[in-house]
Amino acid sequence: MRKTRMLMIASLLLAPAVQAAPTCQEPAAVARAFFEASTGNGDLLEPPPALVSPAFGKALRGERACQEREEGICTIDSDPWLDAQDGDIDSPVRYSWKEASATNGQVEMRYSVWKEAYLTRLPMVRQGKGCWQVDDVITNSGRSVRSILAQPVP
Repeated sequence: MRKTRMLMIASLLLAPAVQAAPTCQEPAAVARAFFEASTGNGDLLEPPPALVSPAFGKALRGERACQEREEGICTIDSDPWLDAQDGDIDSPVRYSWKEASATNGQVEMRYSVWKEAYLTRLPMVRQGKGCWQVDDVITNSGRSVRSILAQPVP
């Protein structure tokens, strides 16, 4: 009984570390976690902080604050995954990693929207030997979400 209790306590203490581990996996796994956290019931403007670079996270939070303050759209006026205001991804997403250096590269995401092939790129960064993080979303049409967020509010 005592041994079972100790194992249960140990598993509860380790659970947060196990849940956090996927963010330090390969870049494609981080990209997948970011995509899943920002679609469906998720929120692009409030992804888990471990998945995004500090600068990108700050820009996303700034957009959320602006939308709340302005009670509507600020700088992002379309879904970056769709490159439009509506639609649905109608195929599984395929992820591929393109390394540029030990601290940056990009994940390419290929999928279809209304039976049309889409390519969305996620530039990735990491500090030293830290975890990979999403640093931007480059839409199918080549628009940078970080650049959009840097625009003054109309």
